[in-house]
Amino acid sequence: MDKIPTKVHNINRISSIVIDNHERNIHYIINEDYVNETTISVKLPEYKRPKLSEIIIDDSNEFVNGFKVVQTENGEYAYVRETDNCLLPYRYDVATNFNEYGFAMVGKDGFVSWIDTNFKYFNIDGNFVEEKVDKYPSFNAWQTVSEFSKGEIPLSRLFYDKNLFGKTVYLGIDGKLKEFYQYDGNINHISNTYFCNGDEFDINGFAMADGKMLFARGYYCTYHDLIKICKEKGFILSICEDAEEQFNKNFSKILK
Repeated sequence: MDKIPTKVHNINRISSIVIDNHERNIHYIINEDYVNETTISVKLPEYKRPKLSEIIIDDSNEFVNGFKVVQTENGEYAYVRETDNCLLPYRYDVATNFNEYGFAMVGKDGFVSWIDTNFKYFNIDGNFVEEKVDKYPSFNAWQTVSEFSKGEIPLSRLFYDKNLFGKTVYLGIDGKLKEFYQYDGNINHISNTYFCNGDEFDINGFAMADGKMLFARGYYCTYHDLIKICKEKGFILSICEDAEEQFNKNFSKILK
């Protein structure tokens, strides 16, 4: 059976294919662009989940923040609750430990997302919802999910690409989408929650999205406005080849 790394930085669904014998061949990349990058591949029935198994074949993990990840006989991942050592009925293709904020990254049916300790998952509409369990289970989630950033305001990047129209959002530790306001030297009340594309926040709390600079205090700034602000404040004299380096070096001064 495939082994999930203890430390998971991100999970990315890379393919979901229906093959001739009515099975789905799904691949997840765990820790893409990290030294411990791992690919987890699963085969599932074409329109449903495997028959539920309560036989645990891998119980080697430790309890973390109240739960332990285990693997059942049919290859699915599940959780055991520490308070009563109960195997819970929720099943996933990929599952990680719950973090200090009460969220765990999971992959299911070719999509990835966060779940909370009530086992609701964060759906494509930006809400934690109960998973529908019927004849055709629905896990309406994301293509990529990343760990929460460090710094002043921890944020997790979630991305979904459908028909070449990307959708990136940033989830806060309060379980809600982070809303960013435009900054052009003054706080502008034009807000933005969804971006076509965006990077993860770095250790300084900065990320790029849609040609805008996001920053964790809750604002975004276009490069046009950034150049104007930096020139007005005397951080740069003119636009030059190393302007981007100067922007990154001086950007944290703008809001002071």
